[in-house]
Amino acid sequence: MKFADVIVLSVILAVFSTVFTNEISALRKLDLLIDQLRTENDSLSFISESFYSTCEGHGFSSLEEWKKVCSSLYPLEAIEWEVFSLGGSTGENLICGSWSGTAGEKRVYYRMNNSKEKSNWSLR
Repeated sequence: MKFADVIVLSVILAVFSTVFTNEISALRKLDLLIDQLRTENDSLSFISESFYSTCEGHGFSSLEEWKKVCSSLYPLEAIEWEVFSLGGSTGENLICGSWSGTAGEKRVYYRMNNSKEKSNWSLR
């Protein structure tokens, strides 16, 4: 092999190795972003669905237990719930669950008729 061929081959390998390294780095960043989005989606699904289940009398025994479990499972800055009376002759309450974390602030609502049976759980 001629010396010029070795130099040309070395330059080509250097260029391709740089491009290859950049592509691997971009794929790694994309993989980390996908993991972050999957974690955010899992937390959103679990927290909201368990909130609804608890309000319907399934799942956790109370919303306080829901709050403690969700706080321990996910890195949340805050998680709370409130009951709002809608008043009127319907006797309905609106329960709002809210939490904030790395994905921002989220809220879920559950409308409860006071005439529904509330066995197996309590709001407080």
